[in-house]
Amino acid sequence: MLIFAITAYIATKYRIKEKIKNNLQEGKNGERHASNVIYAAIIGIFIAFANITRFHNLPFFEIFAVSFASVNADTFASEIGVFDKNVYLITNFKKITPGINGGISLLGETAAILGALIIGISYSILALHTIAFLPVFVITLLGFIGCQVDSILGSLFENGNKLSKGQVNAFSTLFAVFVSVLIYI
Repeated sequence: MLIFAITAYIATKYRIKEKIKNNLQEGKNGERHASNVIYAAIIGIFIAFANITRFHNLPFFEIFAVSFASVNADTFASEIGVFDKNVYLITNFKKITPGINGGISLLGETAAILGALIIGISYSILALHTIAFLPVFVITLLGFIGCQVDSILGSLFENGNKLSKGQVNAFSTLFAVFVSVLIYI
């Protein structure tokens, strides 16, 4: 969780003056709303609690990593992807203005992979004390998929004010976590 907080902060502050100038930042100066943080953290906290209670014999630390890989991928995609001028709406691939919910770009997708990869590598080092390809790949892939679900939900529901940014983050993270649970079962 700490690695997510640090790297998300760095991505958020990346070229912040330019983001502010173009009105592409979160909040007034790049800060996230408390609801975004709560929605992002609550799923990880639930996973940690499930691990403590031994609810089921699942690799909870890896599932925990997937939840933060999804959130980190989304943060990187949105914070770095806004600098790409070629942004397309994920639901119909029509060109749109950078910063619109559901927008995807080559830079944003690359940043999403990087955000998820950071969490995947961190998990592997912390849990396995080495960089193991398979867990890094699975965590990165599921984090990236969660980010794509976030873009779809953002396009369909957040833009129409049917879901908040935090709710979209939560649902997309839950999707990535659910897929990871299916894989591990």
